[in-house]
Amino acid sequence: MADLVLDYALLHSLAGSLRELKSKIEFDVETGSRRAVVTSDGTVVDSSQVGNSALYGTLSAFFSACHSPFKDSMELLDELANTFDSIAKAYFDLDADVAGKVNLDRLKARVNGWQADTAAYERYLDIKDREITFQYYDKDGNLVDGSVPLWSGDPVPEPGDPPTSIDGTAEVGSNKTSAVLDEDGNVISETTTVTSGDGLTYTETTEFTYRDTDGDGEIDVVDYTSTVTHSDGMEEKIVKKTNDDGSFVVTSTTSEGTTTSTVTPKPDGGSHQVTVDHEGETTTTDIVVTGPDSGTKTVVDSDGTKKYTGNPNTGEWTLVSEESSEDDDYIPFTTVTM
Repeated sequence: MADLVLDYALLHSLAGSLRELKSKIEFDVETGSRRAVVTSDGTVVDSSQVGNSALYGTLSAFFSACHSPFKDSMELLDELANTFDSIAKAYFDLDADVAGKVNLDRLKARVNGWQADTAAYERYLDIKDREITFQYYDKDGNLVDGSVPLWSGDPVPEPGDPPTSIDGTAEVGSNKTSAVLDEDGNVISETTTVTSGDGLTYTETTEFTYRDTDGDGEIDVVDYTSTVTHSDGMEEKIVKKTNDDGSFVVTSTTSEGTTTSTVTPKPDGGSHQVTVDHEGETTTTDIVVTGPDSGTKTVVDSDGTKKYTGNPNTGEWTLVSEESSEDDDYIPFTTVTM
């Protein structure tokens, strides 16, 4: 199956071109659809100015007939521009979210490398001037002292300050992530800004909290609060909070309301998730792990039940059956992937 490629920059540009076209022809369209004979500047012409009643009647019929199509054309231009723009912004936001996550992972990898370099440098400082001393007998049988330096290689360079920002790759526009680290090198806050190069902008700022719930000295819970400004200007706040039993709740709040997802992990690596959207609709998702890289996913919502097979580790799923809430018959699928 071929991959779907969608040029959201082109769609956004087309939406702008359609709106520009509307602004350029709006006066002429309104002038030509007034159900009256008019001049190019919109002045109404009466029959005496035409001089021929039959011709005037024909012109009047023409202008009257143009009224509805001309008016409809302007509304259709608006609808088409809005459709193109909404699709462009939805896909741009999706790509921007992925870009931010990739940037953050790359930045964390660089921080890990910096931590390793710092540990190596500190070890070098600790041993570079130290040596092992020993005694031995020389060729004449005399007991003499000797020494061997602990460090005999090239000096280890100082790693400098930890990395706190990274630029992502982009053919057009830009994307950049900057972060604030704590003394242990954990990212406690980060901000990602993505631009499309043609006017679309996506900004996300996230603050992280870390917890060691079992007291072994290792972080095992990471919660966060994110504030996202989407390309259409809508602001969204996303909060993840983990409960003591290991379940966690993710809430997403916009001007439309709040969507809440409660996720309960299962011992085998699966999960049970219940999502209630801002309109009160409930969706239940159950993931069952059946092997190292295999599992099933069942999604139940107001439309019915969908069942998938795939890899829980990568999130790749294939739809295998679907049951509508209005029909008890299953419809098999073999090529739909997520």
